Amino acid sequence: MRELASGWWLGGAAAIGLLLGAAASALTRRLLHERRPVAGSWWLGAALTAAVVVLLAWRVDDRGARLVYAFATVLSVPLTVIDWCEHRLPRALSWPLLGGVVVGFTVLCVARHDVEPGVRAGASLLAAGVLFLVLAVASNGGMGAGDIVAAAIVGAVTGWIGWPQVAGALLLASLPALLLVVVPGGHRRNEGGAVAVPFGPCLLGSALVVVLLSG
Repeated sequence: MRELASGWWLGGAAAIGLLLGAAASALTRRLLHERRPVAGSWWLGAALTAAVVVLLAWRVDDRGARLVYAFATVLSVPLTVIDWCEHRLPRALSWPLLGGVVVGFTVLCVARHDVEPGVRAGASLLAAGVLFLVLAVASNGGMGAGDIVAAAIVGAVTGWIGWPQVAGALLLASLPALLLVVVPGGHRRNEGGAVAVPFGPCLLGSALVVVLLSG
């Protein structure tokens, strides 16, 4: 009976992910500067979102946090696709994503009368944002404002769990980013000649890995 209920739960999560992902793909198509049939397709957004939502339903025990993570997933998929294709993270998606995460965690803190994880998430948000602001200045344009916001999002999402998770996510994100720097076609050069990689997918993907491993 328990296995049957678990199967229904994961199936429901998949269905919700498919619907929300297909709907959010409209944002991807709208915000892409160039027409990209595969990247902007409804089925790609639906498949990616459903896969992540199912993994969250399977691995994350905290139901409230799971809802916040699911919300983050719906907007993170279009952000990831756009950054991978065009090396930019539109404010029209990144700021609502950051704001939604902050509001979601604030509601959980109030409902549970427990501010500790919320304070830690807020502190992690600021710490990660400041760190990437420094890196953006030091890289001479290799990182942009969107990467700073993405880092803040990762700080908030993983900071809800703990400081080791924040450090782990940021370090993990550096590995595929370094790989993109050396792989031909994985990076571009901006107007100043600095190497720029799509860091958004690296950051958001690392946050997902850390959340899933933390359970």
